[in-house]
Amino acid sequence: MPTKEEVGRRVRMARFHRNLTLKDVANRSGMSATHISEIERGKTSPTIGALQRIASALDERPAHFVEERDTPLAILTRKEDRAKVFVCDQDGEVVNLEQVNSEPPWATLRIFRSVGKPGDRVERPPEPGETVILILRGMVKISVGDEQTFVLREGDTAQFQLVNGSEFETVGEEPSELLGIGALPIRQEW
Repeated sequence: MPTKEEVGRRVRMARFHRNLTLKDVANRSGMSATHISEIERGKTSPTIGALQRIASALDERPAHFVEERDTPLAILTRKEDRAKVFVCDQDGEVVNLEQVNSEPPWATLRIFRSVGKPGDRVERPPEPGETVILILRGMVKISVGDEQTFVLREGDTAQFQLVNGSEFETVGEEPSELLGIGALPIRQEW
């Protein structure tokens, strides 16, 4: 059985993954935000009823928060095993994107490789976390929220928070290739 601290961490990560505030979960569960905060911080253990209400508010199985898990300490991902991720550009065309690493339950880093044709543009919604973008070839215009825009060329990097959303556009006459390394909250959907 996980500790109350681990149960709280799982609740918090499920909430972050769904971009919900404590108040959102409180409204959905009929519980107080203060009590949910105490659970998340490992200050108190939830009752079975409270855990069921929180799980329902987070659209998650109650067992997810208390089940034992055996996870490896390291994961190897072979090139041929990389996951393809389906993201559409502004015209609804699928963008060539692959996840370079695997996602063990404890992972907070995700590495993506993307190849774009001139004019390809992809918008990313706001989410918690940050990313570093390294341009391997070509030129990419990156807009972070409505506040900053950069044009990056081969070898350039940009690091930014993801909370305001972002947009990537391949500019110039040549295709672009970039590597994105994101530090995101632990996913709790397995």
